[in-house]
Amino acid sequence: MKKILKTALIRLGYSSKPNFIIIGAEKAGTSGLYGTLKRHSLIRGSSKKEISYFSNDEWYSERNISSYHSYFPLPYKVSKRVQLFEATPIYLFHPEVASRLYNYNPQLKLIVLLRNPSHRAFSAWTMYHHHFKSGPNNKFHDPRNFTQAISEELEKIDTAQFADNRKAYIKRGIYYNQINAFLKYFPSEQILCIESGDLQKNHQKTSEKVQSFIGVPYEEIPLIQQNRSKVSEIDLYSEDIHRLQEFYKPYNKKLYEIIGREFNWDT
Repeated sequence: MKKILKTALIRLGYSSKPNFIIIGAEKAGTSGLYGTLKRHSLIRGSSKKEISYFSNDEWYSERNISSYHSYFPLPYKVSKRVQLFEATPIYLFHPEVASRLYNYNPQLKLIVLLRNPSHRAFSAWTMYHHHFKSGPNNKFHDPRNFTQAISEELEKIDTAQFADNRKAYIKRGIYYNQINAFLKYFPSEQILCIESGDLQKNHQKTSEKVQSFIGVPYEEIPLIQQNRSKVSEIDLYSEDIHRLQEFYKPYNKKLYEIIGREFNWDT
């Protein structure tokens, strides 16, 4: 009964909307940050981490925004001081999400987690190759070894479209193109870029920065550890990692220019 009443109220326009969104990147610590921020007394996360409304072309085309808002509490249940959010990593990579989010709310604040793109690619491959062999995600299993996977992607890197390869181990790490797409719609003041390693190594300072960006008073909240792979084969593919580092260098340089910060990713 409560669910039916909530649905009816949302359809009538009585709903809450997110104040900020973690838009990516995949395998860069979005789960850890999502879980961590939910511990703040004035931050409330969506009932599901990856809603994917703005990246689901079929769902979005239905223009059923009330279904999206159903993942957030009704207004009477949260103080006006509370900041609501969700986290969907594919938002950063999807070519239409920047314009969709702007049309939804041009005042949205966006958080981007960035990880060494070579290591991000390997982590993504590990997930698809090892962890998706069985279980509910086995349809996404990638049987190729890492060398095969990146070699095949590099051959088509200039022609492949989003729909051709959503795994996109390499292309998802070209952050410059993705962030630049969002900067066409949102001012830089509304986009916060965080290096994923800072969440671990400089947690307090990074947490202060994130909370200030969101607009809540600082609270000391412990870091929720990210999902850690039980498989570690990166040493077997050191040549491939080096190959990717060389590939990413010019893109990383352009990224550093637009975000005003450099990372030690090229060594």
